[in-house]
Amino acid sequence: MINEILAQMDSTLEYAKGKMKWYSKELNEAIFSQPYIKPRLIGEIIGKTSRTTLTKYMNELVAHRILRPKKDGIEVYYINDDLLRILEGNN
Repeated sequence: MINEILAQMDSTLEYAKGKMKWYSKELNEAIFSQPYIKPRLIGEIIGKTSRTTLTKYMNELVAHRILRPKKDGIEVYYINDDLLRILEGNN
C-alpha cells in the first residue's frame, strides 16, 4: 500500500506541475498526508492568505481532478480521491 501511495504521489506531482506553475513537492506531500485537506493549510504551504487567491488555486486543483470539494455545513474541505481509493483498497 505504501508503494502504491508513493507511486501515486509521484504521478500526481508530475501531472500537476505540468498544469500549474505554483504546484510544489511540499503541497503534493500535504495533499497525500491525509485523505482530505482544507484550503487554509494549502495557503500556509504556498504562502498565500488571500481568500480570492486560495479559491482560485482550489478551483484549479478541482478542475485538474487532483482534489474534489466536499461541503460539511458551511465548511468546505477537499478530498484526495486517489489516496482514498488506495486506502480503501479499491484499485
